[in-house]
Amino acid sequence: MGLSQEELKKINELKNTARFQHSWKAIRNILTWKERVQNYFVRNMFLLLFCFLGGSSLMLLTDEGILPRSEFIDALMMLLVRLGIFFLALHIFSVLLYNLIGPGWEAKQKAKLRKLYESDILAPILQALYPSSEIDMEHDIAPNQVKEVVPKSEYYIQSGILELNDERDLKTVDLYAYNVEKGNKGYYDVTHFLGQVYSIKNTFSLKGELRIVPTEHFLLFENQGYYPGTMQDGKKIDVEDIQHNEHYNIYCTNEQSTRKFLTPTVIEWFNSMTSRHKLSFYSNESRIYFADCNNQSFFAAPQHKKSLQAWRIEETAIQLKYAFYFANEVTEMLHKNEGFS
Repeated sequence: MGLSQEELKKINELKNTARFQHSWKAIRNILTWKERVQNYFVRNMFLLLFCFLGGSSLMLLTDEGILPRSEFIDALMMLLVRLGIFFLALHIFSVLLYNLIGPGWEAKQKAKLRKLYESDILAPILQALYPSSEIDMEHDIAPNQVKEVVPKSEYYIQSGILELNDERDLKTVDLYAYNVEKGNKGYYDVTHFLGQVYSIKNTFSLKGELRIVPTEHFLLFENQGYYPGTMQDGKKIDVEDIQHNEHYNIYCTNEQSTRKFLTPTVIEWFNSMTSRHKLSFYSNESRIYFADCNNQSFFAAPQHKKSLQAWRIEETAIQLKYAFYFANEVTEMLHKNEGFS
């Protein structure tokens, strides 16, 4: 999937605006602040070492008689000693100050980075492609609903909500779901889900709750990982399609409505996804949620200097376009479903 000539023109014009360039410079400064702090410490250590070696060398040369002792040499050695003491005190003070305020400052910088990237970089790109769209940075998709469609985890980190503001009330977020576990070398993150979660209004005749989750097989055993199972007053059902039953588990509270929904069109579409996506689906009376576990963050800001250098506005625009293309693909599948009017 690529950009049309008109979209590419809009993106390039946006990239060259003064506001975009100013915001990108601010993002670069945020991502390189730690590197600048490290350079500051290295410079201090170099100056301290220079003062120490310079003073020691002058003292040794005068003691050996290689340099004549003079007021100038004595003053120079005294200057180097004082500078050495100054840089040593400055270095100790800087380390203590960094340890005191560094972690809090880093957390604030991360929050600032996300807000700046979403409001000043991502939102303008999104609106260049979809003029009516926006990013809600103050809210998330309801956590209780997100948990219904992704693996159970201790932590769920969402990006800002990308809203298309169309008749479907389409919303999407990047989601990172993970646990923190203790190992031999300390604590580490265990990723359960990395991808996108989508939400649209349930305008179909799909009643009750329905959950469809992907499964995996090892020898003769089937498991669905950490994905949630049946809901209250619900049950697990199968369909008359071997491939679908092998790759998905289906849970529902209204079997009649679910079987009406699971027409050959829908079943075949889910089957076609198994080679491209790890797709999960959940619906209640008001909204439909589907999640694409693709191990990618489409809307995340660069996190380090290397990713900053690799960032391209065209690639980001294509990722945004693909996210909504995938949402459209799911919506079209639902509308084509002959079981719904």
